Amino acid sequence: MTRKKLNLSYITNDSMRKTTFNKRKKGFFKKIHELSVLCGIQACAVIYSPFSSTPEVWPSNSEVNKVVKKFEEIPEIEQEKKMVNHEGFLRQTITKTRENSIKKMMNNTDKAMNETMFQFLGGRGDMFQLNDKHREDLCRHIDQYLKELYHHRKQILNQSHLEYGESSSVANAMTQPNQLRFPMMDNNNHQQL
Repeated sequence: MTRKKLNLSYITNDSMRKTTFNKRKKGFFKKIHELSVLCGIQACAVIYSPFSSTPEVWPSNSEVNKVVKKFEEIPEIEQEKKMVNHEGFLRQTITKTRENSIKKMMNNTDKAMNETMFQFLGGRGDMFQLNDKHREDLCRHIDQYLKELYHHRKQILNQSHLEYGESSSVANAMTQPNQLRFPMMDNNNHQQL
């Protein structure tokens, strides 16, 4: 049975907040212990809470002092390199999410352009209602696709050590992109390959 999603907000009920604090504190200390044992690292925790007049430390005062002293010996620039506060963490998360969204949108656009291009090549282009901007984008996409195709073909020929003369006349025509003409490309707006 799955646990219900936790609503991450301040607990207003004092007794519930104290109970939650104690449970989570134990879990937190347990996780730090597991991390230090499994990965062989030095770790410590210091917790200040309204439920105790003195801070609670893990594993012990002397161990916390050792870890903090070791940290303070590092130059300040190195100390701050991987530090992040709540606001910084949220900024990083938002930036990564935006970047991923942009990548996915570009990937989806590329897939849609490929689909449209192949539909046109298959004679089924009449199902699209393209305006001038869409036609322009499609022509640009086809130009780029052909450049990549020629580049890929050239790499394969170079890797297989074939001379251009050994291939068929159609393949020879493919190696000379300036000779290809596509009726849907407007020479004034689009650079021919």
